[in-house]
Parts: sequence; structure tokens; C-alpha cells
Amino acid sequence: MSFEAAGTFALVMMSFVGLNVGALRWMLDRHQAALRRDTARWDRVERELFELRAMLPLEYVRREDWIRFCGTFDAKLDAMRDEMREEIGALKEKVYD
Repeated sequence: MSFEAAGTFALVMMSFVGLNVGALRWMLDRHQAALRRDTARWDRVERELFELRAMLPLEYVRREDWIRFCGTFDAKLDAMRDEMREEIGALKEKVYD
């Protein structure tokens, strides 16, 4: 093998390696740009999720809390109804006597 052929082979290999390294660098740069864009999007989603979690207790009532509230409210209404019936019964007795 002559020095000229070895030099040509080395030049072709260096060009091939350089082309591959350049293509890899270009693909990694594109991937990094996409990652930055996705990171910004995920940061926005995460911030909105935290805002939602902060707002939910102010806007909504948990099911268990609502059931407990309704139970106590119904008990109070039943007690008031029983008192009203007793008072109405007492008034009817006074009127009809």
C-alpha cells in the first residue's frame, strides 16, 4: 500500500468521522432545544397545578365534609321541627280549651 493511498484512506475516514460527529452534534443541539422547550412547558403545567391545588380548598368541599355538614344540619332542622310541633300543639290546646 502506498503512502498516497494511505493518506487518501485517512482523509476519507477523517471526513467520514467529522461528518458523523457534526451530524451527532446537530441532533444533540436539536434535542437540547426541544428539552428546553418541554422543560418550560412542564414548568408552566407544574405552576398551574400548584395554583389549582391552592385554589381547591377555597372553592370546593370534600364529600365527607359535606355529608357531615348535611347530617348536623338535618339534625338541627329535625330538632327545630319537633320544638315547633310542641309549641303549635301547646297553642292549639290553649285555643281549643
